[in-house]
Amino acid sequence: MRLYVMRHGPAEDRAPSGRDADRRLTAQGRARVERVALELRRVRGGAPLARVLASPLARARETAEIAAPICGAPEVELEDELAVDADLPLALVAALAREGADALLVGHQPNVEHLVRTLIEPSGRGAPRLLLSSFTTALIVALEPEPAPPPQGQWRVARVVDPRALA
Repeated sequence: MRLYVMRHGPAEDRAPSGRDADRRLTAQGRARVERVALELRRVRGGAPLARVLASPLARARETAEIAAPICGAPEVELEDELAVDADLPLALVAALAREGADALLVGHQPNVEHLVRTLIEPSGRGAPRLLLSSFTTALIVALEPEPAPPPQGQWRVARVVDPRALA
């Protein structure tokens, strides 16, 4: 099972409504998300993702709606647990791990980085800052559960898909 954690793509600075939740992806943001999703599909060898779950905020929802069909996911599931003001979705991650199917979570900074750091180093010690020093927009971190004997729930970084490396 692989869990892919993605920060939404680049979004407009301000929505016409003035509400943060309504901020949409820019044209460059949509193109960046598409490039990253194509790279994710390539590194997965074309294997479809079982699930794509996203924050209901416009920019995360749009990111997921671009990535899902490229990665072969049947639909986008909106999850309040992935919203910008939500607690870490550890129960959601645990449920996905029990399911055992690959899934993509699309959320917001700093939540996505905090989630990845918590999963790879639950005690908060020694999380690899080199890999996550800049959780830029549209970045994806692929995580795999650690084989026993590490503590249950601990994950390791399997891959990072960084849009800055996809020129």
